[in-house]
Amino acid sequence: MTDHDRHGTRRISRIAALLMAVFFVAIGAAGFQRTGDSSLLLLFLVLAPVGFGVVMLLFRGVDFVLDSLNRRR
Repeated sequence: MTDHDRHGTRRISRIAALLMAVFFVAIGAAGFQRTGDSSLLLLFLVLAPVGFGVVMLLFRGVDFVLDSLNRRR
């Protein structure tokens, strides 16, 4: 663990964010194959990095809460 990753959440946050992005890409690809609607594919391809960012922000919030709990002690 580095100084920036005091709580050991960096690896799990990247894995969770990557799984979220892959999930959106898979849903978009499956929907495109089923319907042939390219706007559906585009929507989910845009949602993939958005979901990645949201998960990373959630884990930053978790780190912030854990830091604040450590400061209280």
